[in-house]
Amino acid sequence: MKVYVVTDLEGVDCVVLPRQVGLSGTEDPMYQKAKHLLTQEVNAAVEGAFSAGAEQVLVLDGHGANSAYNLVVEELSEKAHYVLGSPWDKYLPQFDRTIDAVFIVGQHPMAGTRNGVLDHTMSSETWVNAYINNVKVGEIGFIAYYAGYYGVPVVLVTGDHAACEEAKTLIGAEVEVAPVKFGLSRTSARCLSPAKARSLIREKAEAALQNPKSVRPLQTSSPVEVRIELLNTAAAKGFLSRKSSKLIDERIVVFTGDSIAQVYEFMFG
Repeated sequence: MKVYVVTDLEGVDCVVLPRQVGLSGTEDPMYQKAKHLLTQEVNAAVEGAFSAGAEQVLVLDGHGANSAYNLVVEELSEKAHYVLGSPWDKYLPQFDRTIDAVFIVGQHPMAGTRNGVLDHTMSSETWVNAYINNVKVGEIGFIAYYAGYYGVPVVLVTGDHAACEEAKTLIGAEVEVAPVKFGLSRTSARCLSPAKARSLIREKAEAALQNPKSVRPLQTSSPVEVRIELLNTAAAKGFLSRKSSKLIDERIVVFTGDSIAQVYEFMFG
């Protein structure tokens, strides 16, 4: 069994402030500490996967800060392989139909989520909302639809309570979730202890692989339309040089294609 793990940083336990995710600079000691917390949560997911019988685990450092180099490599589990740095050759590098299941670790909820810790969709500075064939999505949705194109389900999501609820609503009740904190505002949360959070993630990762085929891959019909509502006109115009883009309002850009993979190539390639 082959597992693909996508990481982010905003959904990690005890991470609640913008400076913890690198927005004040990567030398900030709070960002450096958050990297350790992320790395240990990744290790917990890796351990749970192998305990459940995984034969290969590939981890993508998916947080944009520091050129997607946020894991503390000296602390990483020797059992997995890791994709570090950017840019990538495609939306999820090294992803194909040989993968059996996806974990999303340290994820945040979509922009506009009430009491969602550090909520945003792709960019807190320029994106407002995003839709895939009229379904409102955040980054969980972007990942799940891409994996679904390859017939692969997202079977585990870890992050704040709001992100976990978003996953269940979009993917289905069968997806395992590990809520490691409960948002009180965008920059405040009731958190588990780091040790408890890691234990929960390990437990849920193992449970997620007991019957991964019980979770349906998230798929959409063809053609595919991705609509992005941007914060301002300059952000919208920044997309217009990309293939298959169309401005339908001063702040709204639409991409269309035959499949989600093709549209992502237009958007992110």
